[in-house]
Amino acid sequence: MENFDTGYIPSFSWRIINGQSVYEDFIYKGPPVTLYFNAIFMYVLPETGQFFWIRITNYLLFASQVYLIVSAVDNLYDFSKFKVSKWGLMIVGFVVSLLNFSPYPWPTTDGLLFAAMAFWLVSKTDEPKFFRLFAVAFLAVLCALTKQSFYLVPLLFLFWIFMKFNLKTAFVFTIQLLFFVALYLGFILSMTSFDKFIQQTTGETHVMDLFHAGIQNYIFMPVIWFLGLVLSFGLAVLIYLKVKKQKPTAIVPLFKWMAYIIFSIAVALCFVKQIELASRLAFVAAFFALIYSYGFKNKNIPLIAPIIVLLGIAWSCSISLGYQFPIFFATGIVSCFLVLVGKDLKSFSKYYFWIAFPVCLTAFSYNYRPYREASIPNLNYSLETVSPKLQYIKTSKSNFEKYTELKQLIAKYGENFIVAPNIPMANYIFNQQSELPADWLIETEVARSQKMFISLAADKKNYIFLEKSFLNREEFMPAEREKFSSITEFIYENFNCIAQTKHFLVYNALKNNETLP
Repeated sequence: MENFDTGYIPSFSWRIINGQSVYEDFIYKGPPVTLYFNAIFMYVLPETGQFFWIRITNYLLFASQVYLIVSAVDNLYDFSKFKVSKWGLMIVGFVVSLLNFSPYPWPTTDGLLFAAMAFWLVSKTDEPKFFRLFAVAFLAVLCALTKQSFYLVPLLFLFWIFMKFNLKTAFVFTIQLLFFVALYLGFILSMTSFDKFIQQTTGETHVMDLFHAGIQNYIFMPVIWFLGLVLSFGLAVLIYLKVKKQKPTAIVPLFKWMAYIIFSIAVALCFVKQIELASRLAFVAAFFALIYSYGFKNKNIPLIAPIIVLLGIAWSCSISLGYQFPIFFATGIVSCFLVLVGKDLKSFSKYYFWIAFPVCLTAFSYNYRPYREASIPNLNYSLETVSPKLQYIKTSKSNFEKYTELKQLIAKYGENFIVAPNIPMANYIFNQQSELPADWLIETEVARSQKMFISLAADKKNYIFLEKSFLNREEFMPAEREKFSSITEFIYENFNCIAQTKHFLVYNALKNNETLP
């Protein structure tokens, strides 16, 4: 159990279960499919041990994504031609992608699942049947409506449909996509105004954020240096071809060996527990392999269109304010690389197991210390005494004390409580309803409405339980607390502190001499 990301999506799904409408009754910065998708599991799974079963479900869903991608690529290219075991590849993809993340609900993993389902369907489609395309369009739009960075995915599938079939089929597919987009907009407008929807789902990221996450992270150097390197390299190649009177095909081995070398560095990084960084390098290696394969081996766009789709999905999944790595789609990246250069590596295939096995062991070793938790030997405290929903969930002593204190504070001060800034799942755990339109009071989750949140929190009926860990700048917090949660910082500086425990300060209303911002 950790207090940040784990409860993010469940906090919204809990609101939906209790009849609230996204964008109208609460603030959410992304498209809402993940919230409703996970509300289904929250609704049907038993309350006792529910969060454990939600995690088991998410393990199975992630495994399904891995299976569908490998199965689809095998349908299209036949891994046996490259002497690759598809089941071995599935194991590598599953273990390496998840690392030490507890499988809590998350927009990126849901989006990848829907994209994988669509990809598998297209891989099984030889004739452009209307209802098969209709299902692909539905899944592609579902993927796009999990997070903004997946807006590219329907266009990737449109490109593939056009390459695989013809312009007429692509036109039909476009109409199907637009049909589902229209349904989505109608659904949104039935709950809230378009202005509220736009205000909440835009404005948190800027062009420079996209540049940093989508380009800067993959060139590994300042842009000026990169451009200078590309120009110098291009000039050197032109001079070489001119002097040697060679055709452009003479540089074919260069791209192939660049792909090999970069992928080898990625594998080496896995052994020093830099697997997230390795995923970026593996993506770059697959990109060079794509240039090598299309530019010099088989100039057949329809043949490599599925590879372009997979790499586009991988790139999209890394566009984030937080986890800016394509690691969740490692299965797709490795599959692309093996397809693009697999024939050249057939003689090397006898070593695949001896590379994959230690990589998997290294990746699995991440689980010794789960994400934002104590190490496994220290997780000896069951949270079932805190809430029936947390049965089978174990945590560290400090976390156990913290959640136990929170339960006691709620029992003492009543249901009008606010936890600041973290533990967004608090209301779900204790079967309560939030006093604010968001449960995670950090800068990126309140739609630039800090003044409104502070005003609502200042109501004398509300009791704010402020985490002392916030004051101590816990893991992954910036050095300046207000950059993480200016709402919590204002409460700390300007509200009345009426009590404290080991892990919380309790606040109620403004100090007498203080005013709202």
